[in-house]
Amino acid sequence: MLTRQAIERQAPLRDSGYVEFAAERDVAAAEILTELLGPQDASGHWSVRYDNYQQLLQVLNAIDRKLSDSQKEAIMCRISYEDQFEAEQDERDGWIQASRLLTGFGPHRVVDYIANRRFSSHMQPIVQLSGAPIGYELLLRPLPEQPPFRPSELFAAARAAGLHSFLDREARSSAIRVASRQLPAGVKKFINFLPSSIYRPEDCLQQTFERIIMSGMDPADFVFEVVETERLDDVKHLNKVFSMYRNMGIRLAMDDLGDEFATVDVMEQLQPDYVKLDRKWVSGCDTDANKQRRIEDVLERAARFHGVVLAEGVEREEEWKYLREAGVPLMQGYLFGRPAPVPMPVRFGNGAAAATV
Repeated sequence: MLTRQAIERQAPLRDSGYVEFAAERDVAAAEILTELLGPQDASGHWSVRYDNYQQLLQVLNAIDRKLSDSQKEAIMCRISYEDQFEAEQDERDGWIQASRLLTGFGPHRVVDYIANRRFSSHMQPIVQLSGAPIGYELLLRPLPEQPPFRPSELFAAARAAGLHSFLDREARSSAIRVASRQLPAGVKKFINFLPSSIYRPEDCLQQTFERIIMSGMDPADFVFEVVETERLDDVKHLNKVFSMYRNMGIRLAMDDLGDEFATVDVMEQLQPDYVKLDRKWVSGCDTDANKQRRIEDVLERAARFHGVVLAEGVEREEEWKYLREAGVPLMQGYLFGRPAPVPMPVRFGNGAAAATV
């Protein structure tokens, strides 16, 4: 017998398992489920095994297109995994409304955004003190034909449905595809990742590594950033993730240092290769003594483990001049260039353009 687990908010769904549906009170919905999934099993449910997350997304996407909003509220579903060790739960446990998995976002559902990859990646330059770009951060953006959206809001909607692991992986794949087409060897490619989406690093990270290799790129050119939207208090898990990335030759960055989740204490425990200063510390740093003390403290602490400090959100020339004098070696922000679908010439200093990569 399989054990059961309710789909909890923010708990990432796994890559393989069973998805079940029940439609006891809606005859029309039951007919649609039979059409899509075949006959009910002995318990009166529709059960589908999925061996990878793409299969699960295909099932959910097909059901989403056929069912009305009211039917999605009436139908119940649950996810089962074979490798759980909890005691068998009551038959009623684990069921949720199908609408929770089929969360809407703008004109589409979250599952549709992920399954049909309704996004791409734009590149924002990261520059040295001279203004020459050493790399680009690849940032999730909607496709040109899609309505605009905020990536953070798409990830929040995916997290509410437990789909954020799948979105995170597809976002990384998008960044790798764009990097392989647009950025030459030797240029650093900075890519975000959600630590909680990597529930089993040995499995979740291998696919990313294989895609880098299959694209003909050097893993040493990649820097993976822990994003700021989640608590970073499970340092043991993060260190395991960091260790696996480093074994693959990939560098690590801690994003938005100074945010409520990305603290200096966590930085010292993780010892990332790159430390990205949060924009709230950078904005107005040329005139704010408190921000200057914080920046100097980070520079000193990062130097102890040879971490490279990168200032994000640099928008004014005065900020750039202070950061340069303080010894911050890398910078990123609108002063140098906005995210774009192709590498753009870097605006630098008084507006003159530096060469692109």
